[in-house]
Amino acid sequence: MLSRPKFKLTDEVIASWWEIIDTFPTLIDVNMEIDFPRDRKDAKFLACALAAEADFLITGDSDFKEAQTLVNTTIIYVS
Repeated sequence: MLSRPKFKLTDEVIASWWEIIDTFPTLIDVNMEIDFPRDRKDAKFLACALAAEADFLITGDSDFKEAQTLVNTTIIYVS
């Protein structure tokens, strides 16, 4: 996902992100569902953010702009 052309990240930046991601993994038991009619396939990511009490959800999917009212997580859209 990080290597998608729309993110325009260098190989060095991607490697740095993977190092961070690999260092701090946390498994989350998601036992809830969120109704997100805008894009139902994205509801699982909102449920995960909610279950994890995540501070941030970083995404390149503009559908999440409409989801901010559903979670306390700050959604950051990267275009």
